[in-house]
Amino acid sequence: MKMSTFAAALVCCLCFGFVASTADEVKPDPKFKDAPVTDVLKWAQDALGCGFVYDAAELNGEDGKPRRVTSETTAPKDDRSRRLLLFEVLRRCDLVAFEVEGLPGPTYQLVRGQDAARYAPFVEDERDLNKHYFAAVAIKAARTDIAKLAGEVRRVLSPQSGHVEIFEPTHTLIVSDFADRLVAALAVGRAADNAAVRDEDLVLQDFAPRNGQVKRYAQAMERLRAEGESWKMTLHETSNTLLISGRRDELSRVHQRLQKLDANAADPAYAEGTYTARLVYITADDAAKVLREMFTTELAAYSVQIGAYEKTRSVIFRGSKADFDRANATLKLIDIDPEKRK
Repeated sequence: MKMSTFAAALVCCLCFGFVASTADEVKPDPKFKDAPVTDVLKWAQDALGCGFVYDAAELNGEDGKPRRVTSETTAPKDDRSRRLLLFEVLRRCDLVAFEVEGLPGPTYQLVRGQDAARYAPFVEDERDLNKHYFAAVAIKAARTDIAKLAGEVRRVLSPQSGHVEIFEPTHTLIVSDFADRLVAALAVGRAADNAAVRDEDLVLQDFAPRNGQVKRYAQAMERLRAEGESWKMTLHETSNTLLISGRRDELSRVHQRLQKLDANAADPAYAEGTYTARLVYITADDAAKVLREMFTTELAAYSVQIGAYEKTRSVIFRGSKADFDRANATLKLIDIDPEKRK
């Protein structure tokens, strides 16, 4: 809490108290019972050898009477503890002490809490707050209304000393207060500005199968679609990837189904291949028609493709070896000599 040395020029028109302490004297006991704040300053002068710069009116409350405080504590063992106690007691009196550079002591300027924001040093890194007693920080809002965020931050600030300034164009708050209150304000700012993860959020996910063709997974997922689900899916066959969009909760279920489908490695017996069945008696178109009726589900799932080639009287079958064996067995039953059918 450093202040520019120009404040020293104000000493001539302000009350200035400074009493040096010797190393051998006994430190006074810091106990105050409904004592005026001047008793606190006298204790600090005797115990710490510090001085104070203040306007006499600063030591009075809004009613014009001297600020008073009660403090019952064990005697601090070192100057650092005494200084912390001084700051805390002054805080209870709604006073903030800022060290004045260049003056002996150290020397502190006392200001009322409501005016302290003007003297607060700005801290850019939250981790440096522990080096300060009273400071100012910036809180930016990316998602939350800045005025609403300011209201939430004010709830955790000191009633008199806490101050919030709103900068609408940059969605930024400049907040000043005691360091412990600023830590709370920063936590509120983060919590208020973080988007909550909700089931109804629309999200986008991708899935790349390891054990099969993406079009087969897409067809399988359509067959597994539950009533009321509204997710959408598109294929990127070059990269063998599914792109799925929809509600977060629905996509979570879709992803679980896809993982189940892709959990086991492909069985070689069902590896996709291209096979040719040559006919003798029936036409390729008639044979293909019979097979298409037989493999309706597989055709819809793109796991089977059937073509007819009349020039060579052949059926071209694209699918697993197991499916082709079924198809070939059927063809042998229907591709017989017409004379033998009589």
